[in-house]
Amino acid sequence: MSRPHLSRQPVFVDTSVLVSAEDTSDPAQAAVLAWLDSLWRERLGRVSSQVLAEFYETVTVQRQRPMPQGDARAAMRRYQTWTPWQIDAATFETAWAVEARHQLAWGDCLALAAAQHSGCETLLSLQLPHGAQFGGVQIIHPVQQGLEP
Repeated sequence: MSRPHLSRQPVFVDTSVLVSAEDTSDPAQAAVLAWLDSLWRERLGRVSSQVLAEFYETVTVQRQRPMPQGDARAAMRRYQTWTPWQIDAATFETAWAVEARHQLAWGDCLALAAAQHSGCETLLSLQLPHGAQFGGVQIIHPVQQGLEP
């Protein structure tokens, strides 16, 4: 079975993927970097302000070996070119609906809602179950579904 090519549709990227991209000890890093490289080349990556805030907090505070703040800020500045979705009242309403229906963690509900509002049918995640669909957004685990070269 061949691996799928990246479609021309935007792909929402969650916090776990951004963190993995910066973690050389993460076994998922190679697959994550392949996905991110493709998203950069095709200009199809999407994030939200919430994902970037979680990324910064995770890599500068929550990790055993924190990333220098300047490096984390530089990474966030790069992702700003993906025009992050700004969490608004409509996004909260969508996230609450996802939460009520699927009982997911609140951060995952916000990411799914932001993906929907960003026009993404796909969310790249290391934490949500590969192949699952939530509110019309399909989850892709970058290790379980790679890209053709």
